[in-house]
Amino acid sequence: MIIEINGARIHYRREGAGFPILMFHAGIADSRMWQPQADELSEQFDVIRPDMRGFGDSELPPRRWSPVDDVIALIDELGLKPAHLIGCSLGGGLAVELALDHPARISKLVLVGPSVSGANFGKKYPELFAEVRAADEAKDHAALNEAEARLFLDGPRRTSGHVGGELRELFLDMNGRNMNNDFESAPMEELDPPAAGRLSEITAPTLVVIGDEDIPPVFDNVELVMDSIKGARKAVIHDAAHLPNLEHPAEFNRIVLEFLLD
Repeated sequence: MIIEINGARIHYRREGAGFPILMFHAGIADSRMWQPQADELSEQFDVIRPDMRGFGDSELPPRRWSPVDDVIALIDELGLKPAHLIGCSLGGGLAVELALDHPARISKLVLVGPSVSGANFGKKYPELFAEVRAADEAKDHAALNEAEARLFLDGPRRTSGHVGGELRELFLDMNGRNMNNDFESAPMEELDPPAAGRLSEITAPTLVVIGDEDIPPVFDNVELVMDSIKGARKAVIHDAAHLPNLEHPAEFNRIVLEFLLD
């Protein structure tokens, strides 16, 4: 489905009925990354999966924009009551910022290997991103896509190509499509002050999920979240990197459903 939001045509998927769940994708993906979750969660919930601007089938007009404002506009357009939020990586950071700026809109929060604005833990690990940085500087999108697959899909400790088949094809397609957009001409507004110093303000029940083969900065983010959000729970999915919901969907769905239905 396509909806006009804040001057951009935004694509979203919607399945099921009941209490609403908003699912926010990673920056290396689009709303398709949540298909195994939508298939099951939609049996009990109203599952809404937007593509952020410049991702999937959503437009990216050349102007400054706010992911938080886009989601609030979507919530208003669809007439949603407070919703559960599930976000991975970049989408986890978006969920955090919504919980900080619009707490009345939030019921429960599921953060999957989340980003945290203002944390900047990646600076501690310059060599981790060397291959990605080199491909990016060379403007070699094919090499960049493969480098990011090795880092985020396989994980830094597993062998290159560890995750193959349809899942790797999906990753390369989602991430590859995103590279065709000019994000420099459409910068995202940043939360001010950033989330890193404000996490203790979050009062929504929070579950943090991480794959044990994810990259080190994500573990740092998770530690910060767990130390800052009162009562936050953590679940570790073994033999999974940055997209544990796709590597082990049955285990991920069980963990999330137990939390949401508790």
